[in-house]
Amino acid sequence: MSIEKKYMTNKYIYFFSGSMIESNELVSKLSEHNIRFIQKDEQKSANLAGFGLPNYLFSHKVFVHKNDLEKAKLIYKQ
Repeated sequence: MSIEKKYMTNKYIYFFSGSMIESNELVSKLSEHNIRFIQKDEQKSANLAGFGLPNYLFSHKVFVHKNDLEKAKLIYKQ
């Protein structure tokens, strides 16, 4: 396990999966409230690796820092 993956696993929690538009909207709201997050684009990653991703609707994932999880849940419900 790489250091980066281990760090992310311990500090960040999987929070959301959706399209690029939905993900960007959520990330924008999280940024406005100073919530730490990581946004992963599985579609772009798959294309760079040389294979396609069949489901574009859930190609973007958002991970939230575990200390900010409750704040992120409140923002997501709005």
